[in-house]
Amino acid sequence: MNHRNLDNFCEKGILFLILSALIFSALATGAVRTMEFAIVQLLTAIAAVLWIVRIWGDPKHKRLLLPPVAWVLFIFIIYAFYHYLNADVEYTARREVLKLLTYGMIFLVVMNNLYKSDCSQIIMFTVVLTGALIAIYGTIQVIIGSDHVWHFVRPAQYLGRGSGTFINPNHFAGWLGMLLPLCLAYVLIGRINLTMRILLGYSALMLLCGIAVSMSRGGWISTSLMLFVFVGVIGWQKKFRLKVIITACLFFTAISLFFIKSDFAQDRISKANSPGTLDHIQSRKELWSAASNVWKEEKLFGVGPGHFDHRFSQHRPPTLQSRPIRVHNDYLNILVDWGLIGFLIVGVWFSTLAYVIKRCWKYSQRTASDFSPKTSNRAAFVLGSTIGLGSLAIHSFVDFNLHIPSNAILASTIAALLTSFIRFATERYWIPIKITLRLSLSLFVFGIAGLMIQQSFVQLHELQALNASQQAKAFPEQIAQLELAMEREPNNHETAALIGEIYRIKANSFDTTNTPEMEKASKWLQRAIELNPYDAYSHARLGLILDRLDRTSEAEKMFKISEKLDPNGYMTIAYIAWHKMHIGGQTNLISAKRYFERVSPPSNPEKGLTAWRSEDSATNLVNQIRAVYLPYINEELKNLDNSK
Repeated sequence: MNHRNLDNFCEKGILFLILSALIFSALATGAVRTMEFAIVQLLTAIAAVLWIVRIWGDPKHKRLLLPPVAWVLFIFIIYAFYHYLNADVEYTARREVLKLLTYGMIFLVVMNNLYKSDCSQIIMFTVVLTGALIAIYGTIQVIIGSDHVWHFVRPAQYLGRGSGTFINPNHFAGWLGMLLPLCLAYVLIGRINLTMRILLGYSALMLLCGIAVSMSRGGWISTSLMLFVFVGVIGWQKKFRLKVIITACLFFTAISLFFIKSDFAQDRISKANSPGTLDHIQSRKELWSAASNVWKEEKLFGVGPGHFDHRFSQHRPPTLQSRPIRVHNDYLNILVDWGLIGFLIVGVWFSTLAYVIKRCWKYSQRTASDFSPKTSNRAAFVLGSTIGLGSLAIHSFVDFNLHIPSNAILASTIAALLTSFIRFATERYWIPIKITLRLSLSLFVFGIAGLMIQQSFVQLHELQALNASQQAKAFPEQIAQLELAMEREPNNHETAALIGEIYRIKANSFDTTNTPEMEKASKWLQRAIELNPYDAYSHARLGLILDRLDRTSEAEKMFKISEKLDPNGYMTIAYIAWHKMHIGGQTNLISAKRYFERVSPPSNPEKGLTAWRSEDSATNLVNQIRAVYLPYINEELKNLDNSK
């Protein structure tokens, strides 16, 4: 194979792999689960390897495009590795940094390999058409009242909302919101044939319909604002004005009719100001306030990659009993996890990207003055991608789209293609690939790609054992598979905690206390605490074991730590109440009663901790407290009073 054929093969291979990652991540529920993201990691790593093969295999590749955006990205990657080495929970930090490396590698690979106009058009047209199909699927979900995404059952709270191939309708709206302006730009100012213009026009309507049926208020606001910006920018030029006005009238009429005719949409808006509902806007404020308190603990460096989920429980509001995982504000999430330093680096990255857009915008306008054959696809891409990224940026104020792999991958690809346009405005960012740079880049890319491939297989092997444990019918087989998962991934604190809890439940089924199951439960829960010192449940469950072994003073220490880690968590409070009840005595029984009433207030069950509990396990706990524990405590207190 000669140099030209090798280069052509690698370029097409990279295009195929990136397209596969983009489409697969969107179709596979956003690639939020372990298996799907591991596949995306593999695709990205192989694309990176092909990039290095191109650099060494073709003598024509003597230059590397490295604008300031890329240098800031390198700085953040270095900072991320520093953060990882100092993280409190290694497993969580590693998974988060791997995501960052994947997005960063996609950015570098796309920017340096797929900058040709035919490659960028193939990517954009393919993703837009895929988005239209997904939007149609989301619309069908609403029409037939489906609660399924493929074979997955969506949470009950999303019933009546379209989510396409995503689980969360908000992330579905965020993904479509990036594509809609890009699609419209090609329809109005792109140099495409009539058939493609009609197809993209229909796709734009489907994308808008998908955003509408998502019932995502953040998606509605960000899309509407970006459409106004789009109309303003295009309509500023006289030759575009008539078609823009017609398009705007059609779109905004459709939007108005949707809100007038849709009772569900009106209900979504009204619930924003309805206290006591999950849709109330106050929930976001409470979550952001808690996140702000988490950030204050580590202002400069942040609490660690992905560590908001671990540190949130210490600052949990009493009314917020769900596990938010993210801050529901990407910018505040970055500040919490990465601190002021990381936030500033990200801010510089956005600033350099804005500089690139400004330079590209000036250049692209030189060839896009009318709808004649001189109309430019370059202008369409620059305008559409800029407004699409702007839509995501606005939506990210109320959601965590940047932390969803499919959305982040699409944003990275669009930003990379947009950045590559800087080559038309200036030659200053082309760097000659001399032997030193070639070796350094090869070591860097091969090192990152090798890590991604190795971790992908580790994740898949671990997942295989975890799935086998869920399908196991007998206790020994379930434990064996979970312990195998721990061998393959020894730092997964959640697996260690699960093994400990299973052993604890098994030990409670025996009449005797000093059993091998009790000892193993204690050992695994201690290991879970070592891997994640912020796990309130493992501390409390270890306390329950110590109570069973009549080691009350040691148990008391565990429960104090548990309460400190999650002072307002209903399960934590219930565990502490059970501990107080187990000790007995009037003082402890009164204390237990107060704790139980915090979980299940007898006077007004719509307030307090119960306001945010809808899952069956929580409902069962509340019923058990009201039917068993509180009557038992009242009876015991009555007997103590009578004995006096």
